[in-house]
Amino acid sequence: MCSFGHDEQTAGDVRSGESSGPLGLESGLDALRSSPEFRGPVESLGEHEPNEHLAVIYEDRDEQLAAVVPFVRQGLERGERCMYVVNENTRAEMTAAMEDGGIDVDAATESGALTFHTIGDTYLRTGRFDPDNMLECYRDAIEAARDDYAGLRISAETTWIVDKGTSLEQFMEYESRVNDLFDGEDCIALCQYDRNVIPAEVLCDIVRTHPHLVYDGAVCHNFYYIPPAEFFGPNRPDREVDRMLGTLYERTTAKVERDETIEALEESNEQLQRFAYIASHDLQEPLRMVSSYLQLLERTYRDDLDADACEYIDFAVGGADRMREMIDGLLEFSRIETGETTLEPVDCEAVVETVVTDHQVQIEESGATVEIGALPTVRGDRTQLEQLFSNLIGNAIKYRGDELPRIEVDATKCGPKWRLAVADDGIGIDPDYHDQIFDVFNRLHAIGEFPGTGIGLALCRRIVTNHGGEIGVDSEPGEGTTFTVTLPATASDA
Repeated sequence: MCSFGHDEQTAGDVRSGESSGPLGLESGLDALRSSPEFRGPVESLGEHEPNEHLAVIYEDRDEQLAAVVPFVRQGLERGERCMYVVNENTRAEMTAAMEDGGIDVDAATESGALTFHTIGDTYLRTGRFDPDNMLECYRDAIEAARDDYAGLRISAETTWIVDKGTSLEQFMEYESRVNDLFDGEDCIALCQYDRNVIPAEVLCDIVRTHPHLVYDGAVCHNFYYIPPAEFFGPNRPDREVDRMLGTLYERTTAKVERDETIEALEESNEQLQRFAYIASHDLQEPLRMVSSYLQLLERTYRDDLDADACEYIDFAVGGADRMREMIDGLLEFSRIETGETTLEPVDCEAVVETVVTDHQVQIEESGATVEIGALPTVRGDRTQLEQLFSNLIGNAIKYRGDELPRIEVDATKCGPKWRLAVADDGIGIDPDYHDQIFDVFNRLHAIGEFPGTGIGLALCRRIVTNHGGEIGVDSEPGEGTTFTVTLPATASDA
């Protein structure tokens, strides 16, 4: 039998978190969904029957580590036993990668929570691949982890199957039987397959025997998966035909539904553009007439109106003016929402300098200082980026405190993107409202206290989304505010 022993006295010492429930596929999906290393889409379980067997098919080491490191890290955080079988990488290489990913490998291995193995003491411990022996090893490991850990988490590199004389049929049968072994157990496995090494015909069967796949930065439910009884059963050809025809039907149905959705969205966009035209013309003119005639009424009959009447007229004119401002804001928002975003190299430093020039009057009136750090060239739409920084810098001036406002704009590199920040020392924002401030028309202050329509930050979020980035805020009342946005780097910086 395989030996997966550990130090009984320290087995649970490295648990930095408690298990959030029975170990299963959903925890593996959460590990990737919440990981900064793994940036692709993660399909939710939905109505799929979960099976605790996941495969990553990778084409380079970055893809491999982006799935493996968060998978192992989450297991240790949940107080699970983690087994890692090295083959293509060395133990030293995987140790370095895990440490770069925030894992204290020394503490985890000393306690027995993390163990490294080779193919020589697992899959090929008898000198050849024996499925029954390997399944028995996993049964022993599950049993050994049951008393001291929240579950068992396994990840194995498998390029050995190509050059160790292993029967493909034998290995596929083993992979399918793993699904049955893990069923109902607190155990999950992530198998690793190098597409550059393993032949395509082998990968085809690997795809068919894994219910859930990670490939090219995405986690997907595998509708090519064939349960063991079907994969090895006598009616496999007939079942393959049924499955292929079913897949064709499902893909055709999904394509038709997608095309219908696209047509509906295009029609909706056209309606929104028509609304924008109406807002900019048909609604603006009546509002101008209301304001003009109310002001004319006040000038013509001023001597006959008492103070209350003049105040009522002022209220009406102010309301009409605010309505025009809101319509202008909605018009601008709709243009960003429906317009095309063309990404090209844009010098952010030049953009911010233009915005500062445009706000020069407000800057001088408020006594503000604006410090611009070294800003990068990003891939973006210059017009939209000018709108973005105009709103952020304008807000920093508007929501100032008692002291002369000080505004800083700087940037830091974050992988393939730049993180730009606009920081001020103004009145700040209560954390309870951080999510709400990006909604259209959501104002935190009473009308008249600060000018504005409540569209500016919604417009900022739309612009950043158009660029494939994110916008966030860090603020406390009286402590100033820092807005951060991520924008794509140019090809030379990525």
